[in-house]
Amino acid sequence: MSKAPGRSPKGTACISCRLRKIRCDGKRPVCGSCSSTLPSACKYSDGSASPDQLLREEIAILENRLQQLENPNDPSRTLALQSTSSSASRAPHTPLNISLNMRQALFRSFLPYSSEFGFYLNYSRFSLALSSSSSQQQPFPSILSACQLLGAYLSPVNELSALQSAFLAQALYDASLGLSRNPTQLSRSLLHCVQAEILLSQYFFINGRSLEGKYRISTAVSMVLGAGFHKIRSADMYAFQGRAGMHSLPPPTDPVEEGERVNALWQVVIMNSCWTAADGSTSHIAYDVPESRIDAPWPLDAEAYSQIPRENVQGRHTIQNFVSNTPDNGRSLLALHAKAAILFEKASLLRRQYQPNMSLPEATRFQQTFTNLSNIINNMANVLPSFSDPSHSRSKIRRLVVVHTLCRVATIILHGTFSQQDPSSHAQVLSAAESVAILFRSVNLTDFPFVDPIMGHLWMIVANVFIQEINSQGTSRMPRRLSLNELMGSTEVIMSAMKMFAPRSSLIESQLTHVRQSYMAAMS
Repeated sequence: MSKAPGRSPKGTACISCRLRKIRCDGKRPVCGSCSSTLPSACKYSDGSASPDQLLREEIAILENRLQQLENPNDPSRTLALQSTSSSASRAPHTPLNISLNMRQALFRSFLPYSSEFGFYLNYSRFSLALSSSSSQQQPFPSILSACQLLGAYLSPVNELSALQSAFLAQALYDASLGLSRNPTQLSRSLLHCVQAEILLSQYFFINGRSLEGKYRISTAVSMVLGAGFHKIRSADMYAFQGRAGMHSLPPPTDPVEEGERVNALWQVVIMNSCWTAADGSTSHIAYDVPESRIDAPWPLDAEAYSQIPRENVQGRHTIQNFVSNTPDNGRSLLALHAKAAILFEKASLLRRQYQPNMSLPEATRFQQTFTNLSNIINNMANVLPSFSDPSHSRSKIRRLVVVHTLCRVATIILHGTFSQQDPSSHAQVLSAAESVAILFRSVNLTDFPFVDPIMGHLWMIVANVFIQEINSQGTSRMPRRLSLNELMGSTEVIMSAMKMFAPRSSLIESQLTHVRQSYMAAMS
């Protein structure tokens, strides 16, 4: 048995050993630890390497490892990050052991925009956990690797961005490990796993992998319903009985943890509502079934749970009350986002339910539901905070843009059912579409390094309104509200917005291609 290399003086280890956090004897040209894995001489910083230099070195090592994983039969490449004698072929997964320097770089890229990806965990507590030296306090691998993946996606460092496939493999592996078996860690583990599923779904949608994105949403739905998050503070004490998971979760330790559970539920509702509406699939949540009916109160913004007492707060039929136009106190940005997503889903569902040959009772019920939903959408659009308020942070503006667009598109979808026959519906569709175009004329999109991928679908719907109007110029019986030049200008505003994000999202890129083709056909 060979003798382990002795430890070199502090600061003189080779870069590879330093990044892998293993003992280095400092021998040159190849140290003892690297002699069996690296085909060339070790690299030394001689104690003067900057963090940026070390990061570049680590990226090079990770690139080598990624190419090895992609081409396992290529004998010219070795797995530089392997720190044990076991070969990669014998292990189902080889962890990405990245340095603290690289992890910090990835989180610096991700955390400022985390809320726009659906990050609901308490930011202050999560930041403390990241810096904790206790393994019991640190975030679980599932959420760490998902954040690192999105950090690579957002990173301005091209070499880091190029490693997304390696970070995705790690994130999928960590997500597959499931919940902690330690009862004292179960609640935190569940919150982190649900958060990881949401982040992964966003990443898949960005990259046009909608089936995988939908799968991640369904997994998150199963987790929050199984844990009973939809019945938190339910006024109906018998509403949730016998479902697996509820009895095994301990009560939240404090209002902040309870808030994380509530916000996890509503973030999952947002994702479910948006993407089932987008593709016309069946919702993963049966809102009208007692077992899955949401009784939890509307969410607060994450930092508010430690400031606002909620001892006497109870809920029942939360979504049903909202779509029945019952007043509530759901005014946080997350609550507004959830409401807009629900209205988008409800409008899409109602439009699919319409049949031109309905019986009189069916038509009467449909008209009542249609009118009620239209009123709720209009009321909400009128009370949304202005995104142009100078007191808003950039993050809040970016999120409000999504909420405003969801509301306007809900109107377009709902009234689009009758827009070719009814002048009132036609006017509402055009007005809603023009509101979105006006919004994007006034918003500085350079402040948006990322956009929620559902926006690509919403933009396509808005652009199609203008394109259909262009196509019907001179033939439609509807009153002309916009000139051809105005329609062209509004279409091009939406296309310009899509063009900004198409290079970073294959989903939006494909949707932009579709819009361009339709626009060119209309103008020919």
